[in-house]
Amino acid sequence: MRERIVISAFIVLLMGGTALSEDAGQACVDQLAETESLVDQTVNAKVLDEGDVEEVNWLLDEANLACTNGDYAKAKKTMAQAKGMLKPAPPPAAEAAAQ
Repeated sequence: MRERIVISAFIVLLMGGTALSEDAGQACVDQLAETESLVDQTVNAKVLDEGDVEEVNWLLDEANLACTNGDYAKAKKTMAQAKGMLKPAPPPAAEAAAQ
């Protein structure tokens, strides 16, 4: 009986650790998607020059690889670096006219 309890406890702990890892991985993927959306908006507004677009895309690829490999700290740092390169897009024409 004691053996079953110990085995059950280990199984619960192992499954719990996997669930935490999956949650962290999903959070990384969600942050990556948010960063990619921000980059797309900036690129579509033609605020970045071609060299900066290539570098930002390279950083996003690196962050994606880090997320995939479970290196969430590196992914977060790389996404922050990519966001830091983005210049704010000018306001849409309708907003500029209203001001």
